Amino acid sequence: MYGFTIHIDLKLNAVSNFLLKNQKNITFENFSFNYFGFKKFENDKVFSENKEYIIGIDGVVLNLVQLKNAYGISDYFNLIISLYSKHNIQFVSELKGEFSGFIFDKKTKQLLFFNNKTATKQVFYSSFEKSIIISPTIENIINLKERNNLKSTLNVTAVYTLLSFGAMIENDTLVNGIFKLNAGEYLEIEHSYKLKNYHTFNNIAYTINNKKQAIDGLNELFLNALTLEYQKDIEYNYQHLATLSGGLDSRMTVMIADALGFKNDTFCFSQTGYLDETIANEIAKKLALNHTFIPLNGGDYLMNLTRMIQVTNSLQAFTAAAHYDFSVKKLNLANYGLMHTGQIGDAILGGYISKNSEYLSKKESTKFLNKTNTKSAVLKYKNEEVFKLYQRAFNLINVGSYITESHKTYLTSPFLDDEIIEFSLAIDPKLKVNQNIYLEWITKYHPEIAKYKWERTGFKPNKIWKTSLSRYTKKLIKEFYKLTNQSEKFTMTPTDFWFKNNSKLRAFYSDYFKNNSYLIAKNRELTKDFNFLFNEGNNTEKSVVLTVLETIKKYKLEV
Repeated sequence: MYGFTIHIDLKLNAVSNFLLKNQKNITFENFSFNYFGFKKFENDKVFSENKEYIIGIDGVVLNLVQLKNAYGISDYFNLIISLYSKHNIQFVSELKGEFSGFIFDKKTKQLLFFNNKTATKQVFYSSFEKSIIISPTIENIINLKERNNLKSTLNVTAVYTLLSFGAMIENDTLVNGIFKLNAGEYLEIEHSYKLKNYHTFNNIAYTINNKKQAIDGLNELFLNALTLEYQKDIEYNYQHLATLSGGLDSRMTVMIADALGFKNDTFCFSQTGYLDETIANEIAKKLALNHTFIPLNGGDYLMNLTRMIQVTNSLQAFTAAAHYDFSVKKLNLANYGLMHTGQIGDAILGGYISKNSEYLSKKESTKFLNKTNTKSAVLKYKNEEVFKLYQRAFNLINVGSYITESHKTYLTSPFLDDEIIEFSLAIDPKLKVNQNIYLEWITKYHPEIAKYKWERTGFKPNKIWKTSLSRYTKKLIKEFYKLTNQSEKFTMTPTDFWFKNNSKLRAFYSDYFKNNSYLIAKNRELTKDFNFLFNEGNNTEKSVVLTVLETIKKYKLEV
């Protein structure tokens, strides 16, 4: 992946020589700064130094032009210095977009390395043998350890977390001693490192109890955030590209952008004939959009194990976004700018509220939940919504951002804007149950969006009562498809149907497990559990087993 790899050698008078191929490099005493990036949105990136500072930011800063104008500073490097001088680390809060980076003070030899507020960039860190390393890939850290004759070991607790949730919890990875930098976090490094927060969504009170205030506020913030995204494309002379499905989130982005004069090319991916395809086609036709449908039929993309481990750094089950990666590969992105989506819209507008305030209601498997360490993580968060925001949205759904970056651009969504997230978290949960406030917002300001069926319910999203009714109608439809042997029509990715009908896919899973299960032979408990899961578990559980085995194999982990 792309970004900065920084090696700090803490041994007295040591000079770091950890250089990576094809990367720009700056060294200062025992600090080595490496940068590996791509040209798209290159004016939003900086890696430079003067007598006082070394500064690096990789990604895209959506409000960069606005900040330059507001502060009257046209040079990016000097703008960051000015912001840092005024706000210290809190200057990062001024930036909107998909980025990570650092500022290094040569005089104090203090390094501050930060992620953005939603952790859409991958950043890993570790300390060993009087060294600290920060990198966008786990592989770079393991390679440096190997150069120092140090072995890396499997984080078994994280394995069970992955099995249970399909992703990591908090800062964990599958490798002991290697951690990931979460949303709103930064590392403060001098003689050692300290993990701190410059921003958190964990302190927001429920202050919005009025429906009108909620709807009006959401609409204003959404329009601002959406416009900022599309202006960035225009700034670089890029065409607009967006995902479009049968859900509400993507159509909010596409249809409102269209109303504002931003014309997207769109694409959709699903099993042929599913609602995502038919609804997206209907919307695209009505808006006269250049639309592409990419069928996922057969599920062959579920065999792309090696690539998905490389891109995701094993933070999720390798199948989590394999369908998205498969689809993006079919597109030529050269003339397009950002990947516009509606990511996490339904989540922050009610989707993370359960009937019983069950923090762990979003699970992939319950078989080994007792072997995870979630209690301390749960206790850190003010409420269920915030816990799920960090653990589900930022630690799982963000895999789409990793995939997009691997194709040399960035995923954006108005719902990932920090002001929208904060505003949504401040809305009384009673207004958000069943996404009611979402539907009320659409009805008042964007009724054209409700003219098309909602994939989740099968009804047009123009009446709140339809959401509750859909719980029963969806069950009836599912049973009908089962009885009539049309189960592939019930979901976007009918994996059970594919495994039943695709012998090549079944053989891939079976052969991989058979040929690589020896990797965990030294751990009897893990061997027993993996054998049970692979033979008796569902397809998701089997995919996690393969994810762990490929991770052990790739990084040569001791178990």
